[in-house]
Amino acid sequence: MNRVFKTFEAKIARRLLLWAALLLVIAGFIFYFAAMNSVTGLYVENVHNRMLINYEYTRRVLSDVYVQVTNNVDYIEQTLDKPEGQKSIMERIVRNGNRVHSCGMNFIRDYYPEKGQRYCPFAWRNPQNPDEILTEEKGDDDFDYLGDEWFTSVIEGDSAKWSEPFYDGYDNQTALAAYMVPIHDASGRPVAVLGADVALNWLTSKLDETDSTYNEKSPLASRLMGLKRHSFIINYDGRFITHPEENRLLEDIFYKHLKADHDNALPMLIEQMKSGETSTDEGQERYLFNGEECYLFYSPIKYTDWMLVTVVPCKMIDIRAMMFGLRMIGLVALLLLIMIALTYYTIRSIRLRHKHRRRKESVS
Repeated sequence: MNRVFKTFEAKIARRLLLWAALLLVIAGFIFYFAAMNSVTGLYVENVHNRMLINYEYTRRVLSDVYVQVTNNVDYIEQTLDKPEGQKSIMERIVRNGNRVHSCGMNFIRDYYPEKGQRYCPFAWRNPQNPDEILTEEKGDDDFDYLGDEWFTSVIEGDSAKWSEPFYDGYDNQTALAAYMVPIHDASGRPVAVLGADVALNWLTSKLDETDSTYNEKSPLASRLMGLKRHSFIINYDGRFITHPEENRLLEDIFYKHLKADHDNALPMLIEQMKSGETSTDEGQERYLFNGEECYLFYSPIKYTDWMLVTVVPCKMIDIRAMMFGLRMIGLVALLLLIMIALTYYTIRSIRLRHKHRRRKESVS
């Protein structure tokens, strides 16, 4: 065995191995940190794009509600003289809108004197049987909406808008948001607010679903460390519109959970978010969310005062980048070992052929 290690080719192989190890350490150090930065950027861009996919889904569903409501406006305005048919219109909007929880039309004071000062044809899904649509006419004995901000802002502003989230008046538990449009009489005067209510629990479920898929596909090390991505919808003031913990919904403030290393970083971030900016896919600024170092990705949701925010622990991306870097270094090491082995066997083959030829010459 000692003779094998003392052969010429073995000496060459050992020297190559030492040089390769030295080069691997130097090049690996440089390559590892360069790869970490570039690959981290790629994963940051990937998460940013996934956030935009969630945004597009949310925007599309809200847009479907918008279309479902606005498609009925002309017909309602042309048939204001037939209030007896308005409940059926509310029922149709709820039935045809997959995400519509309820729909109502609130009229200005005394628009139909025979129905009282306040009048609202209303339809909603039966909580025990969502396929069944219930209807009723709300009046003076139900609720006084005439002085509410959501009603006066649409009537006086004569413009459509999404409402602030609120709880369903029937169970006081289901969080809703309404798309509201003004209804005009023949003279063009706003006389009612047509609103379709969307239950926000489907948004929470959808975001949880996409987050869970991403988390399940994360590296084993991330899962063992309990690292998870979280997505929320908040309003510009930071109030949670969706949250997996119901006690935080519509109560807790997203910004209260944030901290930054630099004094000006957090106020600048909050200012950007409140002004409706979208995060870039190149930014790698790190913030503390609930004490954990994280990346933030955010985008305003069109036609609303809402924003989609995705929070990803930095370690979750760092581990992916580190694993990529180590795989690259391992690949380079493997190639160097193959090269050394080929060099060893090539030299050994040459020596053996040379030795065999010398023997033949000595015999002859």
